[in-house]
Amino acid sequence: MKKRLLVLGLAFTMLAATACGTSSDGGNKTSKADKTVTATSNSDKTSETQKDDDKKDDAKESYKSADDITIDDLKNHEETPADDFEYGDGPNGSIVIDGYIGEDPIVVIPNEIDGKKVVDFGKIFTNDKDIVAVKVGDNVEEIADGAFTNCDNLKYVILGKNVKKFNDNNVGGKKLEALELNDGLEELGTGSSTTGVIVMGDIDVKIPESVKKMDFACKKAMIVKAGSYAESYAKENNMDYRVE
Repeated sequence: MKKRLLVLGLAFTMLAATACGTSSDGGNKTSKADKTVTATSNSDKTSETQKDDDKKDDAKESYKSADDITIDDLKNHEETPADDFEYGDGPNGSIVIDGYIGEDPIVVIPNEIDGKKVVDFGKIFTNDKDIVAVKVGDNVEEIADGAFTNCDNLKYVILGKNVKKFNDNNVGGKKLEALELNDGLEELGTGSSTTGVIVMGDIDVKIPESVKKMDFACKKAMIVKAGSYAESYAKENNMDYRVE
């Protein structure tokens, strides 16, 4: 009887030990499963990052070369995405752009970012050797001194419809093919320095009738309205002009 009890006791002990071992192994398996899930998660993140990089590479390949870009490309271009800019808060709940970090040679300053009006882009293009075309957003009212200075590959600049003041600039370089000033522009080349706006490209420039104050020079002719301030300015400064 004692032997039988002893055998039963040993059997019970072995069963208990086995049960404990199974529980311990099961815990280890759960831990490994957790690690597998984590690894899968990291893999997914890597895959998403790769997809984003591929998209950027595809976008780069879609960019035209400077020689192929036309003014129609600029006019038909979508607003440049907010991610291509560095920006911060401006006055009265607005946005001020502090830098351009995109790679598209065509830039269309957006009217809004995060639901706030973009009112200024400062000198983000000064000395930029890659930018080819810029269209200014409709909420920008003033172009900073030197905004387009030393942009050797700049071909086209189109001002937004609400620009009131275009400060001193050596605009672009020899490759400049078009500078489109907006109706409603009031001051041209009347910034803090004494250089005025000097158009570096060998182009004609149409001066809006709305301009009432200017310090301006271009290598070819100004196109003016009869009786406008721009016509008087051209006559007084012995500048080439033609009446539209």
